[in-house]
Amino acid sequence: MTSANRQSQSNAWLDAGRFTLIALGLAICAGCYNGETLIEDARSTAVKTRLAEIDFGTFQTTLPRDRDTNSLTDLKLHVFGTVPRYRVPEIKKLLKVEEYRLRAETLSAVRTATREELAEPSLMQLRKRIERVLNEILTDAPVKTVGFYEVSLRQR
Repeated sequence: MTSANRQSQSNAWLDAGRFTLIALGLAICAGCYNGETLIEDARSTAVKTRLAEIDFGTFQTTLPRDRDTNSLTDLKLHVFGTVPRYRVPEIKKLLKVEEYRLRAETLSAVRTATREELAEPSLMQLRKRIERVLNEILTDAPVKTVGFYEVSLRQR
């Protein structure tokens, strides 16, 4: 046998040995997990992802006068938000404490809405603005989405 053949054969044995060690290591590690921990993590994630609706109240205001038509628009919104269910009691307590600030800043955000934003069918920009206000006031930004139970626009 030539030295090149011996070298080739020994490389093949080394490659086979490495592959066997890697396969054995993976087989051993594949069984290394804690089932209880995995179940607990899954339960914790499920609890945190369940959402509940919280009623943030009704907001009524008159928007600034339209420069073109010289008309006023009365706007009435009944706002709710979705929050993690496990945080509902904490958020309700915080809402009682921050009620006046929440109302003032939400009304301010609503009054900055343009006519184009209010004409948008989903009111997405207004929703995002109100969500931003709520998450600034409430700790740890718990509000995931904002919606409206009622929207009323009346021009006069």
